[in-house]
Amino acid sequence: MLTLGEGMRLLEGEDLVMTLRPHPLAFMRYISLCIYFIAVGVAFYTLWGELAKIASVSMLGLPLTLILWWGLLLVAPIVVGLFHITFWPLLCAIGLGAMGTALVLYGAMPLSSLSSFTIAGGIIGLFIVEAYRRGHKYHVTNRRIIMSKRFITKSERYVYYEDIKDVVSEKGILGRIFNFGNVNVLTASGLGTGIDLAGLGVSSGGHVKRIGLDVTLMGARGVTVPRARPHFQLFGVPRPEDVAHEIEELRASWKAVPYLRRIAGTAEQIRQTLEKGPRGA
Repeated sequence: MLTLGEGMRLLEGEDLVMTLRPHPLAFMRYISLCIYFIAVGVAFYTLWGELAKIASVSMLGLPLTLILWWGLLLVAPIVVGLFHITFWPLLCAIGLGAMGTALVLYGAMPLSSLSSFTIAGGIIGLFIVEAYRRGHKYHVTNRRIIMSKRFITKSERYVYYEDIKDVVSEKGILGRIFNFGNVNVLTASGLGTGIDLAGLGVSSGGHVKRIGLDVTLMGARGVTVPRARPHFQLFGVPRPEDVAHEIEELRASWKAVPYLRRIAGTAEQIRQTLEKGPRGA
């Protein structure tokens, strides 16, 4: 029995077709955040002559420079989190900000060192993103697709070809340039799909005989689209069209399997009946 590593084993009669990992630029949204933090650090270093003038000004009990630094730290993670429906960028930014604030307030680091601290945080973040990327691995065999993630936590998804209803490949702008993208495997249970929701709300209020009235009307419509977490799809893999085509060919070869099993079962019943016939006679 062949072992794929990390505790995963192939089934009896199962052959490995290909092993894939996300492209180095697949998690560009996280890479861009790290670069953004480095840019914030460089900007603080370059403009420290001006920022030092407001370092003595306090707001909410904190130096105004520190509050400005917090604002710059949180802007990009909030935008990325909203567009990609993830809280991790904001959580990491809050962690970086809390650590820097603690060092400044307890006197372990001067305000002027916020620039180098932020640059170091961005560089460390790049290494963490690379480790996160390497933690994703996808195995395509002649019987199923195995999608796994090992980074802090561990998760795996197994999809057999007879359960696949559709295979969708897609590329973003960067993916079209460097030839990588997502291959989403859709099943009847709904795995591999998400919802794009658009809503509209109208509110009106007023006073009638000193009584406040407020009426709100809201409506929303959603569209189901292929979408899943990186470890529940073949995320950012090189040559996604070729991968999707290979999966479709393997899937097509398994379409006849249920019928062949039924035919084999019927043939076995006929054989047993024929064997019993002469004995009964």
